[in-house]
Amino acid sequence: MKSFGRACSMTVGYLRPDVADMVLTVLDRSVHPELFETLCQVTISVGRNQATLRISNFGHAIEFRTPEKVITEVATSKFSPLPLQGRMVDRRLIGYRTHTFECPGLKYHCSYQLDTVPAEVYLQVHREMEADARKAILTAALPGSSVSSPDCLSYLMSDLLPGGLVIHSFHSFPDNGAVLRIQTLFEVL
Repeated sequence: MKSFGRACSMTVGYLRPDVADMVLTVLDRSVHPELFETLCQVTISVGRNQATLRISNFGHAIEFRTPEKVITEVATSKFSPLPLQGRMVDRRLIGYRTHTFECPGLKYHCSYQLDTVPAEVYLQVHREMEADARKAILTAALPGSSVSSPDCLSYLMSDLLPGGLVIHSFHSFPDNGAVLRIQTLFEVL
């Protein structure tokens, strides 16, 4: 496994799911960390609040916690065993979409885009992602499906705001020639 930015350790042999099996699930609760394999994680203080960012073999999980509320965003395979209780969003990650909702004291906004490109373009995009991953707060590279396949990259970048946090998540799917981009805003009201 290659590592950029923060070190991640893992056992070689994980494969990314097909990008068509990816879903975005947002819950108004915590998700037990054992429900997905965490490759690396970091916790960020946002005033009196806290955000825990995790990269898994399939995608990521972001938990934003205020004294009154918890919201958890998970990008993962539709086959992952996430709880049904507390789901606010449960969508396939296809095309371009946005989701926004307010809870007492907290606003959540997310937009995502899945881009599929031809192989020769994908390799250039992949090289650009490798360079960007070096600047990320959290990153992991999983082996591709074959020796000649590029690694599956995942990295998260963050911007701390006076009243919240923005997370930019990037996940590559070399077998599909696809890149998933998710931008998430947690705004304390």
